[in-house]
Amino acid sequence: MIRHSILTLAVALAAASAAPAEVKITGSATGGRLLFHSPALSGNGLACINCHADFDEVRRDDGLIRPAHPLYNAASRETFWGQEADSPDRYMDISSAAVPCVEAFLLRPTKLTAQQALSLQAYLRAITRQPTRQPLAYTAAADMTGEYAGFAGGDKRRGRTLFYATCHACHPNGHAGLAPVPLPRDKETSFYARKVREGNGLGAVLSGLEPDAYDRQGGLFMPFYGADRLSNQDIRDIISYIESLPARR
Repeated sequence: MIRHSILTLAVALAAASAAPAEVKITGSATGGRLLFHSPALSGNGLACINCHADFDEVRRDDGLIRPAHPLYNAASRETFWGQEADSPDRYMDISSAAVPCVEAFLLRPTKLTAQQALSLQAYLRAITRQPTRQPLAYTAAADMTGEYAGFAGGDKRRGRTLFYATCHACHPNGHAGLAPVPLPRDKETSFYARKVREGNGLGAVLSGLEPDAYDRQGGLFMPFYGADRLSNQDIRDIISYIESLPARR
């Protein structure tokens, strides 16, 4: 009987040792911070920090106006991307909400790994000091007529300051940079206004102007600026500055 018990125990131990150990994937806030600031995460040289501040913009103004809201104190929101809590396809956590950013704007050729997503989440949770549950409302402000009239006559001096705060990172001095081509100088004002308000098309989609404006295969990755990031007057002034730049050679 004892011999049989010992044999049974030996077989059970052998089977347990042969079974693959369960691997628990975790993330780290340090790794998440590196991912947030590194263009290595993307397929086009952009990084999360180009569009989202990871600090309090009011208390620590770095002179830049990013297209998206800061993610400081954002990780505990009930939902993201302006989705309502009862929406069946809402993003349940901030790592899930990062996926469309990575696909639409960073043009990453492969999806985030589980560890990368968890590390981003860990970092954004680490910088959430005053939790808030309420999602932010959409501020996409595409012109519902699609015409973008009334954007002429801006102040180019004020526009210069705004250009360096908003556009210069991707369009250095109006030339190619992270943006693959230089800014044109001879377009109608509606052309520039549309680019700022609609970006790669998501601004039109989220405004309700054109549900199919965003093309995942199109290769465009310009973010849009909503009404709470740039006013129409801001855009008017930026356009005036762009129009004053020397002609491209």
